[in-house]
Amino acid sequence: MATEIPSNIRAIQVQEDKTVKLIQIPFGQDDLVKSIPEDQLIIRVRAVGLNPTDWKHGIGEWGTPGAILGCDSAGDVIKVGSAVKHLKVGDRVAGFNYGGSFQTNNGSYAEFVRLLSSVTFKIPDDLTYEEGASLPIPHLTAVQVFYMRLNIPKPFSPPAGEKEIILIWGGSTAVGHSAVQLARVSGLRVFVTASLSVHDELKALGADQTFDYKASDVVKQIQAAAGERGIIYAIDTVGEQSTTNSTIDALSPSRGGHLVTILPPDPSSVDRRKDVKVEFSLVYTLLGFDFTFASAFKYDAIPEDKTRALEYVSTYMPRILEGWKAGQGSSSLKPQRLRKLEGGLEKIEEGLKIMRDGKYGREKLVYTIA
Repeated sequence: MATEIPSNIRAIQVQEDKTVKLIQIPFGQDDLVKSIPEDQLIIRVRAVGLNPTDWKHGIGEWGTPGAILGCDSAGDVIKVGSAVKHLKVGDRVAGFNYGGSFQTNNGSYAEFVRLLSSVTFKIPDDLTYEEGASLPIPHLTAVQVFYMRLNIPKPFSPPAGEKEIILIWGGSTAVGHSAVQLARVSGLRVFVTASLSVHDELKALGADQTFDYKASDVVKQIQAAAGERGIIYAIDTVGEQSTTNSTIDALSPSRGGHLVTILPPDPSSVDRRKDVKVEFSLVYTLLGFDFTFASAFKYDAIPEDKTRALEYVSTYMPRILEGWKAGQGSSSLKPQRLRKLEGGLEKIEEGLKIMRDGKYGREKLVYTIA
């Protein structure tokens, strides 16, 4: 399937006044496209997904004016670097890059995008591009937390002794949706907090016990259900000081524990319990280079994260997605409910505002691009 890469493509650019604009950018003649780095690939974008990071970089305070916006996308591979082994030209794939920050020549909210192979995976024929675009950042965030920070056994590992419990605070978030299901295929008992209205859905995804996060005694409920051994693993997908503190308090009083948050925790939370490790994990470290997050926080490259991400997308993701049926998912992973917004790239800003204003429920916002 030969697709010519155009000299210029349409892409969404972050503006000085905290708006975004559809512009033309040079692409085909870019040095990184003509001589693609060995660990990268180029896809023709078919669909994109929206994450909180996108509105915060596009119409919030985090973005860099002039940068191209957009992280999650799905499409068709049209060029691969020499070191890319698990993907080839013509494959249908999904992946992410860090849009809205430092790249003025590349981002997922565009007709074509350059992606790193460590965070790009093949999608089955029956998995729609829109379903594919809903997966990369939420799923790979959960992967990073479980297998690179908490060091939980990889999916489909044989059970070793008594099952440990993981507490997922915020099961109805996009990351929570993947985390519940990954925990199940990784041999854990799964405790989840969420609003009562989604408890049945979360149990269908694999939650063993669900708790109403609004209950005044929710921490005591969780500890009682966990029994004497208690809980040693946790992820806070909400990332507010109150949710982080409640998660810390719910961990085992005798064995301590390890909590990973997906937003930077308050220093007082980090010091709340000496026997609980509180750690912030940021999915962009899977890309393998130094970067500045939200125009403020400098991060050094973590080469091991990139190596382990590549192992996951090439070795484990095919099993996770095996047997996928559109709208139903696979035996290991069910899709989020998608809300398909109309208008493609021209209407991206409307979706960003919907996210910013919280005018969406337990659903993933996606756009079809081509």
